[in-house]
Amino acid sequence: MSTSSEDKYLPEAVPNEPLPLQSGGFFAKHWRGDYSLVRSYWVNGGLICGVGANMIVFSMVLTRLLPSFREQRALLLMVGFGEIAFHIAIQVWVLVGTWRAAGKYKGARIWPIAARVAMVLGVCLSIGRTLELIEIILALHLLPASSPAALPTAQEAIVNTILHFLLWPVF
Repeated sequence: MSTSSEDKYLPEAVPNEPLPLQSGGFFAKHWRGDYSLVRSYWVNGGLICGVGANMIVFSMVLTRLLPSFREQRALLLMVGFGEIAFHIAIQVWVLVGTWRAAGKYKGARIWPIAARVAMVLGVCLSIGRTLELIEIILALHLLPASSPAALPTAQEAIVNTILHFLLWPVF
């Protein structure tokens, strides 16, 4: 083995150090699939994403904020597409965490399979819902500010969201 002048600048080998402890935050634990399948699917997906993100935020943005921004086109696009980005981010978080929790599930094999099938179906429904929101945002953007928009009423938006929630609790 030859020694060169570069070898004197290399640090000496040290034994392997233990990996740092993983973050124990709520979002990180769900992302890693550390919560139970039941909690990941029904609580984090159904309640937090389904009720919180879908029913409250989506319905509020669709029925209250977007129509009021029709005269401010740039703000309409920013809020509308910001809502879509938020919706996609939370759906990815729920999907990844629940998928990983299903992989760690130790009970009957039917439950992780059912959860994963439901997640795939939910993604399909969410794609349709996202395209619907994009269509509404673009319609509002392209319509003259004085014309009435063909938006769902608050009641229609809430009923649609509840039906979406009942058909697929996560998305």
